Amino acid sequence: MKKTKKAAVLLIAVMLLLGSGVPVFAGGGAQADGGGKVLEIRYMGAETVGGPIHELFTAMVDKFNKDNPDVRVQADLLPSADLRTKITVEMAAGNPPEISSCITSYAKEFMRDNKIEDWRPIIQANPEFSQWFLKKNIDAMAYTDGRIMMMPTEASIDGLYYNTEIFQKYGWQPPKTYNDLLDLTKKAKAAGIALMVNGGKDIRFAWLASALMARTAGKAKTDALTEGNAMDQWDNPEYGFATAMTKFKELVDAGLYPRGVLGMSATEADQAFARGEAAMYFEGAWKGANFETAGGKEFINKLERIDFPAFTDCPDGDPSINIGGNIWGLMIPVGLNERQKDAVIRFAKAYCAPQYNAKLMETGSRVFAGVCEYDRSKTMKIFNQCVDAYIKAPVYMYSMDSYAVPSVDLAIKQTAMPGIISGEFTVAQAVAEVNKAAKDYLASRK
Repeated sequence: MKKTKKAAVLLIAVMLLLGSGVPVFAGGGAQADGGGKVLEIRYMGAETVGGPIHELFTAMVDKFNKDNPDVRVQADLLPSADLRTKITVEMAAGNPPEISSCITSYAKEFMRDNKIEDWRPIIQANPEFSQWFLKKNIDAMAYTDGRIMMMPTEASIDGLYYNTEIFQKYGWQPPKTYNDLLDLTKKAKAAGIALMVNGGKDIRFAWLASALMARTAGKAKTDALTEGNAMDQWDNPEYGFATAMTKFKELVDAGLYPRGVLGMSATEADQAFARGEAAMYFEGAWKGANFETAGGKEFINKLERIDFPAFTDCPDGDPSINIGGNIWGLMIPVGLNERQKDAVIRFAKAYCAPQYNAKLMETGSRVFAGVCEYDRSKTMKIFNQCVDAYIKAPVYMYSMDSYAVPSVDLAIKQTAMPGIISGEFTVAQAVAEVNKAAKDYLASRK
């Protein structure tokens, strides 16, 4: 990409941050002068105020600072979407945090540009990481050349959650096939409710996009589109994206979502689900605590989790695929001095420690990507069902926001799928928007 293009991208990203009210830091954590002063390191993550994760994270950081008097961790916490924008801005400007939480699709771009550390020598020098994480989980964070981009932290698994009380009231059965799903959509509309709800305002379509691709095209063809030799073939029927969007439009036209879904935040969608205005909800494993906040224990006890239905008319689809896997991890930028590296590795150990992550799991907020024992009696049934599904899943496929390059992911979840819901786009037009984003991305790499 030419320098002028890079400058334009950086300016746009900064404007987005300023417009969202997120503070733009002038630089990374304060560096010690080598004279034994306390070294400040900045961690950037999404453990924002308002939930049990924030409380446990804050306690972990406080304990780390107390146990490591030569280091002080400064937490720079933002919502997930703002985090991605800000880390992109700071990487481009050359002042990233000393350690940050990052999603795989963004880490791939940073690794391609040699802006982040390879974790292989860190793992070799610090055996705790190999004890806490299975090799397959660490290997899931590998770049195409074998470098390890991040240390995995959060595991994910999709859940098609349904309200058993509503299903029992109307005599419905959980859907096993696409035809079942379409039929339930129509029945729910006739009953005066929506089958599903979604945080459309927060563009929460990445999980569903991947679920549809898994069932229509399968993993190999989706791999080819997102990171393989068919990255400019989203409009080619052979790769299944057009079929996935056709299925999506059929469901939308049948009344899948409530009126005004594109204006709903994720919190508002949770609340609508808890009020019984929708019978189902499709998202990632972390929804358990959100649902409990929205509807209390009485509501959470009504919920069950199932896998996404099979599409029996799509021979390339794979009904055994679960959307999820190891999506988030800890990333370290290149260029740190030895004292900074030592400090961030110590912090990474505190962050990845099974004891800390067991507490997070017991809140129903996060599934640990490593090995740990947690008290299943302390959390909700659907969270335990998610953990079991994660452990037993034969095949994982990433949610689209950690799978496709960022610009293509945004075209899918911010333009194509909302455009189909609003009626602004036909399927062909929606698919064309995504393919244009893919071609523009590939052109920028030349």
